[in-house]
Amino acid sequence: MELVIHLKKPILSFFVDDRPQSVRVPLLAGPYSRSFQIDPSQSTGVIGVRFRPGAARMFFPVPAHELHNTDIALRELYPGEAARLLDQVCSAAGEHARFLVVEEYLNRKLAKAAPVHPAVAYAVEQLSRDGLVQAVRKIQLNTGFSHTRFIQLFREHVGLTPKLFCRVRRFRTVLNRIEQGLPVSWAGLAADCGYFDQAHLIRDFRAFAGITPVEFFTIQALRAPARMGACPLTLEIPA
Repeated sequence: MELVIHLKKPILSFFVDDRPQSVRVPLLAGPYSRSFQIDPSQSTGVIGVRFRPGAARMFFPVPAHELHNTDIALRELYPGEAARLLDQVCSAAGEHARFLVVEEYLNRKLAKAAPVHPAVAYAVEQLSRDGLVQAVRKIQLNTGFSHTRFIQLFREHVGLTPKLFCRVRRFRTVLNRIEQGLPVSWAGLAADCGYFDQAHLIRDFRAFAGITPVEFFTIQALRAPARMGACPLTLEIPA
């Protein structure tokens, strides 16, 4: 999840499945397991915070699964607070001062925050390290909670089920490998990242990115000219 503040535009616009979406800033971006597109011509200065899995609920006590694949204007949760934050960030003199405003805002919230549930913190640590879907059952048993209660706690804090969380983490591993710009053996990459086969990798890639691995690899090769405005859209993928 992320806290996002545009410094010059009051509304963030993007596309999901070619459908335009608009959210007033500051906004709280939920955990995404799908792609969306941002038009670079509409971009402006942005300051934001990306929270570790499960940590956003310490600052914003909203069940994370209610924000799965969606964004919400902060003013819907805290109207006056959102307006003050935006005003203070935009009026701060310089980048460092803006970061301090956001830091102070979050520190005030942190002083009154309840910690992440120990079972969730343990599960996130284990799943982030191992990234194996087959480890979920063992982790659940280690927490001492029933299967149903464990899934419920994890979704409330992280926004995804443990298995979907594992799939997204595995997908990120694939992206990190592709983004290195080295020649890729797709069959070898699938095996290295824990997929059953190349077809399994392609299915997950389409599900999360909306395009094939080869198409994404081609976009990566064009990223340098895209920064200069040659490409009309930038693909954003789940973290």
